[in-house]
Amino acid sequence: MSDLTIQAEKLPRVSLGAARKFAELEDVLLDAVNTHMTGRADLADLIGSNPVDAMLTNHRNHAAFMANVFHFGSYALLAETLPWVYRAYRNQGFEHAYFSVELAAWKAAIREAMPVDCKEILAVYEWMLSRHEDVITLSLLPAEDSSSAVEQWRPTCEEFIAALLAGDVEFCRGLTRRMVRSGPEMVEFFVHVVQPALYAVGARWENGEIGVAQEHLASAIVSRLLASIPVAEFSPAMARGKAVVSASTNEFHELGAWMVAFCLESDGWDVRYLGANLPGDDILAFVHAEQPDLLCLSVTMAFNLNAVKRIIESVRVDASLVRTRVLVGGQAVLNNPGLLHDMGADAFAPDCKAAIRVARSLCMQED
Repeated sequence: MSDLTIQAEKLPRVSLGAARKFAELEDVLLDAVNTHMTGRADLADLIGSNPVDAMLTNHRNHAAFMANVFHFGSYALLAETLPWVYRAYRNQGFEHAYFSVELAAWKAAIREAMPVDCKEILAVYEWMLSRHEDVITLSLLPAEDSSSAVEQWRPTCEEFIAALLAGDVEFCRGLTRRMVRSGPEMVEFFVHVVQPALYAVGARWENGEIGVAQEHLASAIVSRLLASIPVAEFSPAMARGKAVVSASTNEFHELGAWMVAFCLESDGWDVRYLGANLPGDDILAFVHAEQPDLLCLSVTMAFNLNAVKRIIESVRVDASLVRTRVLVGGQAVLNNPGLLHDMGADAFAPDCKAAIRVARSLCMQED
């Protein structure tokens, strides 16, 4: 645990009322910060050659993320995310000074819009500003760029990473055909090659070693590979139950959820895969109509955590879904297992193989 995390966890938890007020005023605060920042004469110096929209996107993500931090009281999540944000945006051309200027703008907006409830919130922003140099130091350390943790899989994973970054679709397709000839082989390939490769590609983008286009190219190739896998041929005759799998509302990272859907199907589950960025109400309506044994929700970005919690809460109060178990996955929860209880989920799975095991256990479908 870093010193930053230790210090963050000493911060007093924001009251429920203040957290709700911040969330209610999210758009008001966002408008104030955007107005201030876009009006600065030194804006080009702060954001480099990036379009202003890149900054505005960061502000919206910041507002949603902080609303989640206050709602869950997860300051460890805050401490872990700050260096990531500094590193990712600095490597895309933003100056470190931008972050202190931006945080000061949030302070001013909060003080203006929340005169009664601002004290608790401001304390957190003051702490972030006071640790600005520490966050810079942590952000200068490169994000971990590793292939498969299992030695026997490492050469294959490294070849796969190189092919993804080179845009070599034929190599990736041939490798997939050779490695995936059954359901169990598909699960191993996903866990030991595809998932760590995607993490490695993300780390290289975060470290500024590759651009957005290369990162998107790698994701697109993996999407093409998944679409080519004949998962229906791997499905056993047995029926374990019905599962609905979806990425979270406002979540565009769907590859993890897609792989979980395939692995569950190969394990005998009747799977309905909904894809990315489906509105919460639509997910709930579908789940209510399908009455699944299992609902799997994937959340990669921390600012989407509360959206997942709202879905789970709605499932819990629906009497017709009393038997539906909820499994969550994704990087937003991976390093913060304490969030599992706060979200109301039944379990967390870090990868596809674990998802199969946990799904069986939750729904009493053990072999």
